[in-house]
Formats: sequence, C-alpha cells, structure tokens
Amino acid sequence: MGEGKKRKNQAPRRRRWDLEAVLPQLLRAAQGATVLNLLPSAIHELNNALNTILGFADLWGSDPSLPKTFREDLQTLSGSGLQARELLTILRFFAEGVPTEVQVVPVDVREVCKEVGKILAAAFRRHRARLIQNLEENVPTILSDAARLRFILSALLQNACEAIAHTGREGQIRLSVTRSSEGGITLIVEDDGTGFENAEALTNFVPFTTTKPTGKGAGLGLFLVRQLVEDLQGKLEVHSTPSGTRVTIHLPSLPLPSQV
Repeated sequence: MGEGKKRKNQAPRRRRWDLEAVLPQLLRAAQGATVLNLLPSAIHELNNALNTILGFADLWGSDPSLPKTFREDLQTLSGSGLQARELLTILRFFAEGVPTEVQVVPVDVREVCKEVGKILAAAFRRHRARLIQNLEENVPTILSDAARLRFILSALLQNACEAIAHTGREGQIRLSVTRSSEGGITLIVEDDGTGFENAEALTNFVPFTTTKPTGKGAGLGLFLVRQLVEDLQGKLEVHSTPSGTRVTIHLPSLPLPSQV
C-alpha cells in the first residue's frame, strides 16, 4: 500500500521534469511557427515596395535626356529589384508550408536545389561556406512532394553551414544530384565542417536532441528530415567523421494517387 502511494507521488514529478527539459525547444519551435505565419504578409508588403521601386526606375530610365551613367545605375537598380522579386517568389513557397499529406506532383529536383541555394545564399556568405552544385543534366523529373524536398534540402544545407562555422575557417558544401539505377534520384549533401561519430549522428534523429550550444537549435531539424524522407518512401544514410559529414538520400518516383 505504501509503495503504491509512493509510485503515484513520483509520477507527477517525473512528468514535470520532462516538460522542463523540452520547454525551451518547444518555445523556439512555436516562435518559428509564428514567423512562418507572418511571412505571407511580409512578402506581400515587400512585393508592393519592390513594384514601386521598379516602376519609378523604369519611368526614369525611359527619359532620353538622362546621362548615360545615371541610366546604367537605374538598370542596375532594376536588375537588383528583379532578383529580390525572384527571391520573394521562392520564399512564398516556404510560407505555404509542408502539407500534412504528401502532394505528389512532377518535381524537377535540379530546380529545387537551385531555389534553395538562392534562399540560403546569405547564410553561406555569413558562415564563409562555398556551395558547389553538381546537378547532372540527365536527372529525371520524378513524382514527389516539392515542399518536403525544399524543407529537407534547406535543413541539411543549414546544418552544413553551421558545421563549417564551428571550424572557424572557410569551407565547402557539395550538393549533388544524380540519376539512380531504380529510376529515381540520389541527392548528396557533403561538407568539410565539424563532424561527429556515426553513433552521435544516429542520436541526432531523436527529437529535441542536439549537439549545438544552448539556444542554437531545437533538435528537430534532422529528426524532421528523416520523417520527411520516409514520407517520400526514400532512404537516408549519414556518414560523419570529425572532419566532415556526408548525407545521402535515395528518392524514388512515387505513384500518382490514382495509381495507388
């Protein structure tokens, strides 16, 4: 009887300890969700501002009396504005989020790689990481989920950036896409940053487990990558040493919903 009461008294304390352990990560995840909710409105307002800038640049640029150097400056301004508009278009894809159900559509994985590379260009510069893309021309368009692929790629490339930053020197990230023998694709993200032993790599697929300093990660990135790869019926392999990490993903071409 006494032991039963003791067990009942201990259970609530164990649950409170678990909540305290994961609460910081949960709060950071909630903050990220709030930012994503605000992103569509921010994109809309930025697009309006860009339209105004581009409109006046085109209007002034059509004045034949302008000096040549001024007209060239306006062309540079217009070019930068168009690049910013293209980036906002890509960000809109992320604002739409990852749907609960897999959305099977034709996906050009090479184009997805280029999109994500543009989005993370600032992160590469900040972490002194050089992205090298090896996207084979004969890679087929596969039936998959573009939103899931964008999240997978962005999470892996961001992790690679941070691994290079931890070395305190410049580094390289290699992103490769090749045709697989089964008719799908093989995607590889490899960096020369600070790696870890394979046992630790496997541990990182446990939610809320991270090797990053406190406040630098929620421990959800690689866990979600594995879940999304499984959603796409793919296979994920991780090989890591103290001098770098290589993540290989094999993705098949999925059947259309009507064929399931």
